[in-house]
Amino acid sequence: MRVSNIFSPLFVKQEKLFVNIRDFKKEDANGIVELIRKNYADTYYRKDFYDANMWIKAYNEKRLIPIIAEYQGKIVGQFSLILNDKYNAEIGIAVVHPDFKGRGIMNQMFDYLIKKAKNIKLYAIYGEAIMFHPFSQKANLSHGMVETALHFGEVAHWISQKEFKFEKRSGVLISYLLFKKEKRNYYLPEIYKKIMLERIKKLKITVTKTKIKRIKPKLELKVKKILKIAIIRADSRVKNFEKKFNFIFSKAKIKADMIYLDINLHSHYVEKIVEFASKKGFFYSGILFYRYDGMDYLRLQFENRHKIEEKLNVCYSKYCKKLTKFILKDKKRVNKLN
Repeated sequence: MRVSNIFSPLFVKQEKLFVNIRDFKKEDANGIVELIRKNYADTYYRKDFYDANMWIKAYNEKRLIPIIAEYQGKIVGQFSLILNDKYNAEIGIAVVHPDFKGRGIMNQMFDYLIKKAKNIKLYAIYGEAIMFHPFSQKANLSHGMVETALHFGEVAHWISQKEFKFEKRSGVLISYLLFKKEKRNYYLPEIYKKIMLERIKKLKITVTKTKIKRIKPKLELKVKKILKIAIIRADSRVKNFEKKFNFIFSKAKIKADMIYLDINLHSHYVEKIVEFASKKGFFYSGILFYRYDGMDYLRLQFENRHKIEEKLNVCYSKYCKKLTKFILKDKKRVNKLN
């Protein structure tokens, strides 16, 4: 998770200012670092973002594609594509100089970033809007993105904007914009089928009965130590699945506050894995498109600590409110099984 789409709520909207939006140059790195300091002082959780050389290295390695907003020769904004693979990227690390907020610069960068993603042939981009306030959510929707998942507790309590501080871990709302809409063959679990199909249809994805190639079994754990979150990826069922799952689940519970389970929707074992995960306490989060290797995943979530914010997350859209209610209801269902 990257802190994405940060919009300060405390500004007065002014007349739109047209700026020069352009591609990143290596000499822009120091200007980006200065922008981050202007917005966050030294509080941004990714300390490497204060290193100009990191920006240049990440750009050279094609892990990060920043775009720049420039006004009268001064860098006043930055927005990035954070590349996961050849299929998808997260949009994030968005900053606008405090003196230029409320002038439409973020929207201009957003439009340019979408064009950039199309030009490099990405299949999809997604945004993680932190649930401190509705501004990021509104921006994503206004640029055609579709909300597909809500992750409780992904944002550590010590990550905050100057105007917002919380004692509990906050959530993020995931929105997607798909550029390539391939026909998909899904195995949707019956208990989540209705809400999942609603999002699939919203994104205008055609679901077929044509079988895709056999999914290679995989069960692996990734831990993000700084954020104290863990992600378990389940592609089909490996041999001795339950025993191996219990082992990595135990490891995750030692290291993480929140644990997410990503289940490959192209595997015919989806239903069985969901049933098993429900008994372990995992409840609904949503759909992640082109998540790994160009395939789509159902994400479930498990709260491993008590300090997870559930009710004070701010929703802009009706769907966000609906999804929140569904998730909380599913959590109650799961709790009864344990």
